[in-house]
Amino acid sequence: MTEVDTETLEVHPITFPPQVLARISPELSLQRHLSLGIRPCLRKFEEFRDVHINQETLSRYNLPDELLPTANSGILGSNVLKCGKTFVITSITGGIVEETLPVETDNLGEEELLDMSEKRDEISKYASVFPIVEVERGRVGAPTDEEMTVSQKLHDCVLHSGIIPKSALNVKCGVRTTDTEGNKTVFYPDEQEDDVTLKQLQQQKKWAYVLYAKIVVFSRTGPVFDLCWNSLIFALRNTRLPRAFIDERATDLTMTVRTRGRSATIKETYDILCDPKKSVQLKLVEPKIGYASSYGLIDLDPEAQINDDEDEDMDQPSSILLADIDTEAEETCIHSTISIIGDSKGNLSNVTLVGGGAKITPEAIKRSLLLSKQRSSDLSTRL
Repeated sequence: MTEVDTETLEVHPITFPPQVLARISPELSLQRHLSLGIRPCLRKFEEFRDVHINQETLSRYNLPDELLPTANSGILGSNVLKCGKTFVITSITGGIVEETLPVETDNLGEEELLDMSEKRDEISKYASVFPIVEVERGRVGAPTDEEMTVSQKLHDCVLHSGIIPKSALNVKCGVRTTDTEGNKTVFYPDEQEDDVTLKQLQQQKKWAYVLYAKIVVFSRTGPVFDLCWNSLIFALRNTRLPRAFIDERATDLTMTVRTRGRSATIKETYDILCDPKKSVQLKLVEPKIGYASSYGLIDLDPEAQINDDEDEDMDQPSSILLADIDTEAEETCIHSTISIIGDSKGNLSNVTLVGGGAKITPEAIKRSLLLSKQRSSDLSTRL
C-alpha cells in the first residue's frame, strides 16, 4: 500500500473593527450590540442623546441697542442645537405681504361666506412657517428627497399644531410724520389709540408677516426630523418681529390708471418700512407647543446573539424598543418607527407610525408615549 500525503489546512478567523463591521454588515453589527444590552452608539435602549442649546446667537436683536440701526442682519430669531455629534442651525427671517381682502369690504355676501368657511375650518385660524432644510454632505446640487420631505412635514406640523395664530402675524402699521423743523416721528396704533389717521389706515389696508426658516444640519448621524423640529421651536420662541410704518404722505397718495378708455381705477402706492430699533415678541400658543422624539422597533435575531452558557435558558425579548434612533446601522436596519410630537403633559399634536419591520404593539406605543412625555419635559426646561 502506498501512503497518501495529506496536507493540513489552517483556517484563521478574520476580525474587523466595529466601525468596519458596521459598514460591511450593519444588521449583524447591530444585532451583536443588542445581544450585549447596548447599542452601537454605546447608549442604553431607552436613553436619549444629550442636547445643548444656544439661543439668539445669530439674531439681530441680540446686538446692543446702539448697534441696531446699522445692523445688516435680517435674522429675527435663531437657534443652534447640538444633539450628540449633530449640529442644527436654524435662522428665522421674514417678510410683509398685503392681505387679499381688506378689513372692511362692501361685499357682505362674500364676507359672510368667508366667515362661514373659517368657522368650519379650524386650521384657517393659524399660520405656519416656510422652512428650507439643508443636510450638509460636502457636496452641492439640487435638494434631496429627504430634505424636501422634512421641509414639507415641518410646514404641515406647525400649521396643524396651531402654534402660530394668524392674529400674531398681523402688522399694526404705524405712520411717520415730519414736523415743521424736519424732525421725524413714528406713531403706532397701539401707542396712539385716538389718532384718526391711524384708524383710517387700519380700516383701509391689512398687512401680515410671513416667516421663513432656514435649517442647516451638520454631521448627520441619523433621522433629522425631530432635531429640526426642536431647533425650529426653540428659534420661534425667541423670534421678534420688527415694527412697520409708512410715511404720512403715502396715506393719501393715489394714482389713476385707465383700462382701455372704459373706466378709471384708483390704486394706492406706498412703501412699507421696518423700524430698525423697535420690535415685538412673536406670540405663540404656549399650551400647544410640543417637542419631537423618535423611536424604533427591531426584532432580535437568535442566530446573531452572543450569549454565555448560563444565559442560554433565560427568556429574551423578541423585539426591542430603541429611543432616539442614531448611527447608520440603526437607521438602515430599523424599518418600524414611531415619531411623536407632544408636550410634558401628554398632549399630542402629531403621531406617525411606519411599519415594515418589527410589529408595532400597543405596549410599544404606550412606552413610546411615556418616553415622549419625559423627553418633552426635559427639553422644555432648556430655555
